[in-house]
Amino acid sequence: MNFSTDNIFDISTKPNYTVLAEIYDEVMHDVDYEAWTDYIDEIIMQHHHKAEDLLELACGTGTMALSIEEFGYYNILATDASQQMIEIARKKAEKEYSDVEFKTMNFLDFDIDRKFDIVYMVFDSLNYLHNDDDILKLHQNVREVLNPGGLFIYDFTTPRNSINAISYLDKKEQKVGNTIRYRRDSKYDHKDRLHTNTFKIEKLSPQTGELVQSFTEVHRQRIYTLEEITDLVNQTDFDTIAAYDGFKLIPARKNSLRITMVLK
Repeated sequence: MNFSTDNIFDISTKPNYTVLAEIYDEVMHDVDYEAWTDYIDEIIMQHHHKAEDLLELACGTGTMALSIEEFGYYNILATDASQQMIEIARKKAEKEYSDVEFKTMNFLDFDIDRKFDIVYMVFDSLNYLHNDDDILKLHQNVREVLNPGGLFIYDFTTPRNSINAISYLDKKEQKVGNTIRYRRDSKYDHKDRLHTNTFKIEKLSPQTGELVQSFTEVHRQRIYTLEEITDLVNQTDFDTIAAYDGFKLIPARKNSLRITMVLK
């Protein structure tokens, strides 16, 4: 794939999940959302089997919410800070005749006047928070919209996962249809524990295939350890019901790649 020189991408640097929203589902095509959906449902059945009302944070293009709806016993409000992502989610919901409600909302600035049995967020959305105050604010926001006995479920990735991920994420190039191609450069700063994914997106002419527009989105995640997240949870009103290893209902370990927190 013949990508343009890096200099051209300085022309238009976009906020996260604007241009990328158009190709997000293609970028994420390797993610097994059905398995992830089954796992979240399994956690709910294990710890709060009577739950009905769910709130998803950082829902992206709605794939997870639409999949969870297929169980047939949840009422779901799915939210994301990106208006572009929500617009795509709504189109997918309309096509599937879904009852999932989608709303543009930043999870650090809640705009909800109802309560839920479960609040969940997946695919290391927590790692987009780079300081302790924001993580504590998120937990407080969630606490205010949970019913008594409600659960907050989320996952985060660890330093070991970032180290492993570079081998298959860095310098990945792909074409999406005939009009878009992208390259992802992935770097991990061990000292500061920052994982940076830079998406270089080119839009092409459908007639000639020539370059029309170029964009860059830079996504930075702070990578946490189980000990750090546990210490922060202990500063909130939540109790830790479980910290699971990956997609299994077994306790997380120091060498876990992904950890799922279940808080009450």
